[in-house]
Amino acid sequence: MRPLLILTAALIFLGVPASAQKAIDFALRDLDGNTVRLSDHIGEKVILVDFWATWCVPCVKELPHFQRFHETYSDKGLLILAITVDGPETVAMVRPFMSRYNYTFPVLLDTESRVIAFYNPRVVLPYRFLIDRQGNIRHTHTGYSPGDEISLEKQIRELLEPEEEGRIRRFSFHASEALLNRNFSDRDYVDRTRGGRTSQIINQLDLTLSRGAFLAGARLDANLDFSPWQDKVSLAKRFLEFNTRSLSVRAGDFYHTVGRGLAFSVLKTFEKEGLEYIIDTTVDGGKLAFSHKDYSAELFGGWLDREDSDVKDRVLGGALGRRIGGLLDVKAQVVHADLERGSFFNTERATMESLSLNLPNFRDKLKFYGEFLLLQKKMHYVEDTVRGHGLYLESGLFLKNLSFLLEFKDYKNLDFEYNRPPLLEPELAAILANQFAVSSKNVTAIAGRVDYYFPKRSLLAFGRYAHFRDTPVTQPRTIHHAFLGLEKKFGETGWVNVLGGFRREETESLVFYYTHGDTWHGQANVSLPLTSRLSLEAYLEAKNFDGRHFDYRETRSSFSVHHSPWIVLTLFYDRSTDPEVLFFKNKKDWWGSQVEFKLSRWGNVKVFYGAIKGGVKCAGGACKFFPPFEGLRIDLLFRL
Repeated sequence: MRPLLILTAALIFLGVPASAQKAIDFALRDLDGNTVRLSDHIGEKVILVDFWATWCVPCVKELPHFQRFHETYSDKGLLILAITVDGPETVAMVRPFMSRYNYTFPVLLDTESRVIAFYNPRVVLPYRFLIDRQGNIRHTHTGYSPGDEISLEKQIRELLEPEEEGRIRRFSFHASEALLNRNFSDRDYVDRTRGGRTSQIINQLDLTLSRGAFLAGARLDANLDFSPWQDKVSLAKRFLEFNTRSLSVRAGDFYHTVGRGLAFSVLKTFEKEGLEYIIDTTVDGGKLAFSHKDYSAELFGGWLDREDSDVKDRVLGGALGRRIGGLLDVKAQVVHADLERGSFFNTERATMESLSLNLPNFRDKLKFYGEFLLLQKKMHYVEDTVRGHGLYLESGLFLKNLSFLLEFKDYKNLDFEYNRPPLLEPELAAILANQFAVSSKNVTAIAGRVDYYFPKRSLLAFGRYAHFRDTPVTQPRTIHHAFLGLEKKFGETGWVNVLGGFRREETESLVFYYTHGDTWHGQANVSLPLTSRLSLEAYLEAKNFDGRHFDYRETRSSFSVHHSPWIVLTLFYDRSTDPEVLFFKNKKDWWGSQVEFKLSRWGNVKVFYGAIKGGVKCAGGACKFFPPFEGLRIDLLFRL
C-alpha cells in the first residue's frame, strides 16, 4: 500500500507543468574563484543552465553550440551558466578543457552534487533548462542528439523577444519521479541470487519546495520485488535550508567534500548503468557556512548510514578560509570521524588536518592548487595509532592553443572509508575500471597531459603519461600508463574522437595477480550527421590484456540512430573473455537493444531488451560492482 501511495502522489504531480515552476536559487564558484548567484541575474537575463562534465561525451559535443549562442546572443540578453559536476577526481581537467577550445561562457563548479541534486536528482547528463526573465523555467531537455541545438536556438530567440512582464512567482515546487521496472529472463541468476523473484520495481520520488531564502526537500524510495512479494519503502533523504548572501544553514541530508577529497568526500555519482547502481552517500546532520568579504568559515557534522546495514558512523569538521589579493584562496580544515566496527578499513576513529592553497587563475596563463593533510587514525582491535599524510599538487599552463596539466600525489596511510582523493587516471574509467590504482594507502604518482588545438581545422591533439609507485601491501607495484588521441569536429554536428594507450603494471605480490601485465587499449566515437535532425553514432572500446597469469580481451560497442529531439535507437554488443566474467556466467557475447523517447520538458522513457555483462563503476575512488542483466528494462523519468 505504501508504494502505491508514492506512485499515486507522483501521478498527481504530473498535472503541474514544468513552465509553471520558479527556478531554485543557488550560488556557486566560477573558475576564477568568484561567487555567482542565480538570483542576481533574474529579471535582467534569459538564462541557459546546463549540467555537464568533462568525461561526458554527449556534453562535450553540445558545448560548441553554447559558445556560438554566447557569441551571438549575450549582447541581446542571454546568459549561459555551464555547471560542471566534475568531482574532486576530475575537477583539475575543467579549466584546461575550457582553454583548449577557447570557450568563453561562464563555467560554475558543483563538485559536491549540491545544485544538480535540486534540478536533476538522477544526475543524467547532459541536462539543461531555460529560465525566462521572471525566473520561471520554460524549457528543459535531457541528453544530446545532433540537431537539438536547432530547437534550443528557437527557444532562446522566443524568450529574448520583448514580452509583457509575467507574474514573478514566490514559490518554487519541483518533483522528479524515477521508476525502473526490471524483468529477469536469466533463470539461474533469479534462483541463485534473487530468491526466485523475476520482477522488480525501483522507484525514487524527489520533492523540493523553495520560497525566498528557504529551501526544503525530501526523497521517498520504494523497492518492490514480485513473486515472492518483498518490499522496502523509506524516507531516504530530507533537508531544510536557509540561504542569504553571507550565511547558509542546512539541516538534514547533504553532500560535502573537504578540499580535493583527501580528508573527506561524500557525493552522488552520475547515472549511466542504471538507477540501481548510483553511488549516493550523504551526511545526515547539519552544515553552516559563513562568508564576509575575503573571509569564510564552515562547520558541519552528522551521521553517515553505512551501505546495506543499519550502522551509523559519525563525522564532524570545519574550515577557515581567506582570499588574498583577490587571487589566492587559503583554507585550513579539520575533520574528525568515529566509525563502528565492520567498516572497510577497520577504522575506529580518525582525525585529519589539512591546508590548501588555490590560485585558480593568474592572468589567464596559470593555475595552481596544493593541499597537504596530516592524519591520525586508531584501528579497531589495534593499540597503536596510525599516522599518515596526503599531498596533492595540480598546476596548469595555458599558452594560446597549447595547454599543459601536471598533477602529483604522495599518500601515506591515507586509507579512510569516506575520502575520495584524486586518482590521476579518471579519464579512462570505463575501459580500465578494474585496473585502476585505486589504493590511497601508500602511493606516489605523477601525471602530465598536453593539448594542442588547431582552430582552423577544429582538431585537437592530446597526450598523457602517468607513473605510479603503489605500496598498499608489503610488495609494491609500479604502473606506467600513456595514451595519445585526436579529436576532430566537422560541419555543424560531426564529431570524431580516437584514443589509444598502453598500460604496464609490475609487481611480485599475488594481491594484484589479476592486473599484473600489459594492457593495450583504445576507444573511438563517431557522430555522422545525415540531415539537420537525423544522425548516426558509433562507439567502441577495446582492450587486450597480456598478463603474467592469464590473458583476455574485452570489447564494448554501440550503434545509435538519433532523430532530434524525440527518439534514439541503440544496439549494444559486448564481448569478453575475462576469466572472472566467464566464471560468473560462462558467456562471452552480450547483445542488447534500446529505444529512448524524449518527452521534452517532462522527462524520458527508455526500453531495453537483451543482455549486458555488468562491470565495475568507479567514482573518486569509490568503486561498485554491478552484475550482468538479461531481460527487459523499462526506465521512466518525469520532471515536474
